[in-house]
Amino acid sequence: MKIFVSTDMEGLPGINAWHQVSASDKRYLGRYMEETMEWVLEGIKSSPQNSKIDQILICDSHSLGENMSYDFTALDDRLYLVRGGLRDYYMMAGMDSSFSTVFFVGYHAGVGALHGTMDHTYSNTAVHSLKINGIRMNETTINAAFAAEFGAPVSMVIGDHALVEELKSIMPDTVLVETKKGLSRFAAIMKPKNVVKREVIEATKKALEKTEKGEVKPYKLEAPYTLEITFRSTEMADEASLTPGVERIDGYTIKYVSNSYKDIMQLLLAVIYASRIATEMGR
Repeated sequence: MKIFVSTDMEGLPGINAWHQVSASDKRYLGRYMEETMEWVLEGIKSSPQNSKIDQILICDSHSLGENMSYDFTALDDRLYLVRGGLRDYYMMAGMDSSFSTVFFVGYHAGVGALHGTMDHTYSNTAVHSLKINGIRMNETTINAAFAAEFGAPVSMVIGDHALVEELKSIMPDTVLVETKKGLSRFAAIMKPKNVVKREVIEATKKALEKTEKGEVKPYKLEAPYTLEITFRSTEMADEASLTPGVERIDGYTIKYVSNSYKDIMQLLLAVIYASRIATEMGR
């Protein structure tokens, strides 16, 4: 059995503001991500499935993907680490059909979620809304649908209260761990650390048990896939509409249709990265 773990930061326990997930503030960067991953690893090691697990691939997926130390892999010889960028499929880099299950650690509510801690979807500055096949998406569902292309289910998600509420009906078989409850975008009630630790360990064991029993189904979307992104400003849509195959819907919104979900993921990343160029041109 192989486990793919994609890690973000905004949904981690103890995090509530942008400076805490920035390289400029060394007090937080990587600390809570590695700590939470230690709990996940403890859950794996204490599970009945532990002896059947051959590899645990961690995809460091916040910002440039340089938050976790390479030294973390010394904790277990099955740990492999994806670091750095740019890279294909970003938060899901390294994913393939050899993985049995997927964990999302430190994930957060999608853009516009009420009281979602640091809510956004793939870009805090560029994306106002993002839909695939008419469905409002967040990073969890976007990436879960990518995992489904390889037949892998997302069996555990660790994140904030607003995300957990978003996922309960969408991914009912997935084990969900709540780290905090937002009071506003940059304020939250943090659960006690030892409580979250125990819940993560037990959730990890439960997720592996459900995976082995085939009780979690992949989050599958149906082709053709229609991606719609509404940007926060018109120049971002100007830039995105230069990409072949992209259709301009209105001042803020673009649409792209493909039978390949991999292409949807790559296009999504390309136009979001390009939006930064558009903003700089007007300065």
